Amino acid sequence: MKSKGRKWLIFFLWLLVIAVAVMIFCFSAQDAELSAQTSTGLAVFVLRLFVPGFDAMTAKEQWVYFDQLLLFVRKAAHFTEFAMLGASLRLLFHALALRRPALIAWVAGTLYACTDELHQMFVDGRGPMWQDVCIDSAGVMIAVLLVTLWLRRHGIRKMKEG
Repeated sequence: MKSKGRKWLIFFLWLLVIAVAVMIFCFSAQDAELSAQTSTGLAVFVLRLFVPGFDAMTAKEQWVYFDQLLLFVRKAAHFTEFAMLGASLRLLFHALALRRPALIAWVAGTLYACTDELHQMFVDGRGPMWQDVCIDSAGVMIAVLLVTLWLRRHGIRKMKEG
């Protein structure tokens, strides 16, 4: 029989995995225009924060910075979303005491990345990109490795039933 605390931890981790997956789904459900607005807003915020005098520049000067940053912002968002998914999956599978939790977390996260790109086929102005699956999978893998190292460093072993 599982302890009550372990049951609550597993329940919480399932909720976390589902919340991250829903967040990813919602971002992917944005049409091309809304997705671009979200990315543009973040890029402009970063530029105003880190480029002195950005608002005083001409539109042409601003575009040079903006154009270089926008692709990075979009791909960093992919990486970050899926890193969150990878970390939450790794913790869940550890709590479930599965064999090879890191491998299972990476495979599950990568499969979700594939379905995410397929989902975008049905969203106006969006489409699947194999490059995004690679970025997403890398985000999952890095997070899974970091969580694995953290668990080992802190001596947190597989949770046993009972």
